[in-house]
Amino acid sequence: MSKNRVIFYIVFALFHLGAFIFTVVLDNNTNLLFSMVSWVPYFKWVTFLGVILIIADVIWSWIINRDSQREKAALIQELNTLKAKLFDMQEASSKSAGNPASQTK
Repeated sequence: MSKNRVIFYIVFALFHLGAFIFTVVLDNNTNLLFSMVSWVPYFKWVTFLGVILIIADVIWSWIINRDSQREKAALIQELNTLKAKLFDMQEASSKSAGNPASQTK
């Protein structure tokens, strides 16, 4: 996993940890909850940030998956090319090994 990906997951984990701590603090304290009503628009933006983080992770995973599939296809193509060259070399050597008897006559 790349360094950027680890940093992203640390930010994502801190976001969820903060959300968890927030819900634990508000557990049964309705007075605190009612005093925070004026903060609701900010909570909407914070949750929107969480949605953006999830979307960024899905897109990032999709890009990495696509790139690895392309790399795998290129490696398979290269392997098949090398196998074909090896087969051609073996055929050429087997024909030249079979022909010395006919060449000496």
